Amino acid sequence: MLAACEGNGIGKPESVGEPFEITVIADNNDLAETAKGFFSCNEPAMPQAECLYTTRVMESVNDVTRFMRNLVVVRKKPGKTRLRYERNPYANNQLMAVIDVESKRQLTHDSARLADAVKGLIIGTEATRAVGGDSQNHNLKFSKEVKETTGHDMTIPAYMTTSKRGKDFIWMSDNGNKLMRNICVYAINGTIHSRQNLIDKRDSVMAANIKGEREGMEMATERRADILFEEKQGLVVVRGLWMMKGDAMGGPFVSVTTIDTVRGRTVTAEAFIYGPSAAKAKAMKHLEAFLLTLK
Repeated sequence: MLAACEGNGIGKPESVGEPFEITVIADNNDLAETAKGFFSCNEPAMPQAECLYTTRVMESVNDVTRFMRNLVVVRKKPGKTRLRYERNPYANNQLMAVIDVESKRQLTHDSARLADAVKGLIIGTEATRAVGGDSQNHNLKFSKEVKETTGHDMTIPAYMTTSKRGKDFIWMSDNGNKLMRNICVYAINGTIHSRQNLIDKRDSVMAANIKGEREGMEMATERRADILFEEKQGLVVVRGLWMMKGDAMGGPFVSVTTIDTVRGRTVTAEAFIYGPSAAKAKAMKHLEAFLLTLK
């Protein structure tokens, strides 16, 4: 069902558009609207309903649309449903997914698996774009501090401007006003396999290292909200909401955890955001891409 073509972007113009911006192009409006529905879902473990994707529908690949960042082309063709993708077909840093389908009815029937496949391609591509590039996009100083603190390598985004260390712990932040982005990396002695213990240890580490303005204020996991677990690239990924005990602060977090069998430790990299009135989904995905570089 899935085929690939890895194109070379050298010598081509740069693609146009923001991260997770999708341009759907289809043979007719019914196919276009069905494919657009692939990207209408809300992100999990967010304080408010928020969609990760911005989607537009266009009629054809032309001189305007051919340079868009993420293209999803749906074509009406007889036979089995087929999905293929191509990188850099018209521009550098471009992804184009092409769906060949017999009818709108068949597209609707296959929509769940097609949506998962296409979104997986886009998320993976955006993660590579976020972390890739030259060293100007990375904070080499903070990566060195992570190594010194935990013994592990991790790529840190250049926009992180401040850091604070604790015992086997480092907190980095961009100190943003409208939206504050943060990454913490910490190591805990022993190997943790229980989900409950993982959250309990998170609360213990965060309470010791991230405190509010007054006595008794400390970060914790919001246990009244759903806490989601998944396996990704050999790591345990946790999504949920954080809160500040004794204060009204809170927001989303995502963490990745690995077992350091050599040192007998559990190592976690976590991103959390604070921005009550700001959109958070794209910023969280951008941070998650860096968390997944933990080695």
